[in-house]
Order: sequence, then structure tokens, then C-alpha cells
Amino acid sequence: MAQSGSDLAVRRTRVWGLLSGLLVVVGIAALAVWHSQHPAPLTVEERTVTATVPVDQAVYVGVAAAPTGRTLHLSGVKVHTTSNTDVEVTPLLCRDGRLEATTEPEAYCSELVNPEGTTLGVADSIVLRVTSDQPAVAVIDPVRLGFRESLQWGTLPTGAGAVVRVLAR
Repeated sequence: MAQSGSDLAVRRTRVWGLLSGLLVVVGIAALAVWHSQHPAPLTVEERTVTATVPVDQAVYVGVAAAPTGRTLHLSGVKVHTTSNTDVEVTPLLCRDGRLEATTEPEAYCSELVNPEGTTLGVADSIVLRVTSDQPAVAVIDPVRLGFRESLQWGTLPTGAGAVVRVLAR
């Protein structure tokens, strides 16, 4: 009988060892998942970009530059706008350039592309194309970038806010 008691003790030790090992593996996996979903924050600027444009003319407002020393693989750009009437706001990626506010972005960007599925590199920036067919005032919050960086991903705010005034002709 003494022998079967020692078998139980060995089995208990093995069970506790397996449970401890499983707990360590689960803990490491949880830490890896947490780390992958918490990338370093992006810079949110205190400034506000302002622009004024006549009705039915697009203005391009630069709101966010690429973070220093980082390359982000974008899954999308979220824009929140408050306005007194309908205003169309379209996020674009400005390749090899940065601008404040202009009606002619070609002078500042080598190309403007849909940011979804592209890479935001060190020379690139996020631009908003704003237009309205009637007078309006649009207040735009800093954009939120959905992105992946190395093994991390997230959706974080970045850049500056904007106020765009669309005036009657």
C-alpha cells in the first residue's frame, strides 16, 4: 500500500507541473496578444489647420505627417466631422509631401491615393479633401489611423484638427 501512495504523490506532482506549465504558456500568449494590440501612441497635435474655400471647390487640408522613424501599414483612416450642413470629407495619402491647406495639392504631393491598404512612410502625410455644394463650416477632429506596425496593430488618433469654411460665391 505504501507504494500506491507514492505513485499518487508522483502523479500529483506531474499534474501540478503540467498545470504550472500550461499556466505559463497561457500567460505568455496573453502577454503577446496584449502587446500586439498596444502599439506606441501617435502624436496628436494641439494646433488646428484652417482653410476657406468657395462652394463646389475642393480644398486639401494636411492633418497628419508620418511618425518619425516609423512606417505604418494602413488599413484605413477614420474621420469625424461636425458641420452645419452636408460636407464631403475624403481622407487621402499624400506621397512624398506635406501641405497645410491648398486647392492645388499636386504642387506638394507626388500623388494622392486612397490610404486603405497602403504604407505611410517617413515622407508621406494624411490629407483631407473637403468640399460642399453649399456654404458650411466643418470642424474636423484629428484622424484615427487603423494600422499595423511590425507585429503590432491598432487604431489611434493622430495629427491636428481642422476647421474648413465653405463660402458662397
